Amino acid sequence: MTPFTRVLNSIVMRAGRRAPDRLLWMVRHFPVPIMNALRASALRRTVRLVARRSRFYREKFAGLHIDPGAVRTIADLRGVETTPEELRATPPEDLLCGTPELVVESSGTTGRVTRAYLSHQELEYYARQGVILLAMIGAGPRDRLLGTFDYAWGLGGIYAQRVGAHSGLFGAFPGLVDPEEAVDRLKEYCFTVVMGDPFWIARFTEIAMAKGIRAPMTGFISGAERVTDALRGLIEGYWKAPLYMTYASTELGASLGAECRERAGYHLHEYDYAVEILNPDSDGYGEVVFTTLTRTVMPLIRYRTRDIARLIPEPCPCGMPFRRLSAIRGRSDEVIACVWGDVHPELFEDLLSSVEGIGDEWQVALRQEGLRPVFEFRLESSGGACVQAAADSRIRARLIQRYPALAAKTQQRMCDVVIRLMPPGTLRRGRKIRRLVDERDAAGRARENGVP
Repeated sequence: MTPFTRVLNSIVMRAGRRAPDRLLWMVRHFPVPIMNALRASALRRTVRLVARRSRFYREKFAGLHIDPGAVRTIADLRGVETTPEELRATPPEDLLCGTPELVVESSGTTGRVTRAYLSHQELEYYARQGVILLAMIGAGPRDRLLGTFDYAWGLGGIYAQRVGAHSGLFGAFPGLVDPEEAVDRLKEYCFTVVMGDPFWIARFTEIAMAKGIRAPMTGFISGAERVTDALRGLIEGYWKAPLYMTYASTELGASLGAECRERAGYHLHEYDYAVEILNPDSDGYGEVVFTTLTRTVMPLIRYRTRDIARLIPEPCPCGMPFRRLSAIRGRSDEVIACVWGDVHPELFEDLLSSVEGIGDEWQVALRQEGLRPVFEFRLESSGGACVQAAADSRIRARLIQRYPALAAKTQQRMCDVVIRLMPPGTLRRGRKIRRLVDERDAAGRARENGVP
């Protein structure tokens, strides 16, 4: 980020703090040619920076015979990719281009730690960008913020707190507290914008419903994982306020995009990231890949997120000039090739959408029993045999209705579907649930390890 860009950003954000509508007007009317020129310049600057200071990228460029000085666009970097596995395995000193001042960690869905290094200046810059999100959802001077993203070793808690500081709004940022404590404080503090993970907001809503507490809300801001339409409907239906999702990660160092009041895709922060879809299919879905444009401590070139989505070409009615990213369809490392073809979590989310008596936490495991693969639906529910039988019936009926080719294979006993109810709270082992797991070779691995 150049000094000019930093000063311009600071001036714009201070104006937006006083008048959110004015901030949105400036963002919507910022000349696109100037934005494109700034982004192209930032890409060239980033490539030259990593070529000088990052051993990791120097070796990549050399291996692919890429001259960093000749790079003008993302197309000139074809073949250069950074994977999560490389990020975890590479010593920090081989990636860093500047002096780190803080580190954040995330285990994601894999349980393996990913680290990102930042400067305080970078954190503050990205936090100021968060003020745009508050303006997009209609938050104003009278709103009050509650930030419940976990601090722990991650970015969420500290990032939310810094966004609040730059917004100038009253708020509390206690981190991942007991939702009941937050419900009990609603009357006293009159929070109107709640920021937190979907599972926290869901529990917050459940407790409020049980206590009969409903306060005026401007909206909820969430992220970290996908949220089902059913869960979103329950939250919004009770509070009579929208739930806005953001796309953020440790590797990004902030948020790549966020929903506006239309809630029809994530508006990409294209002044900070160059976003691509790798190997798109006929519908445009492929892996989300990003390049940082304003990071100097640990820039990333064409980082593969493993998330599957598509770019939405149509302009948004809200008037924001940036491209939109669709909802995340699944992860490339959660796609399983099996009797039903290449399946992903979205398929099972659809099958479960009409099932009553179960919670929002679920997992599907593909197991092998003899010669037959089995899809085991692990559903959290305090119900008994009746709920299990009803869930089995509804899933099979929806399978026939929506996916007749897959249903035919099930009816022909090429595979089986079984329902397993689990006590509420048992599926989530960490911040995220791995929705789809392949356990077909689990028995074989057990035998190799001497387990009967």
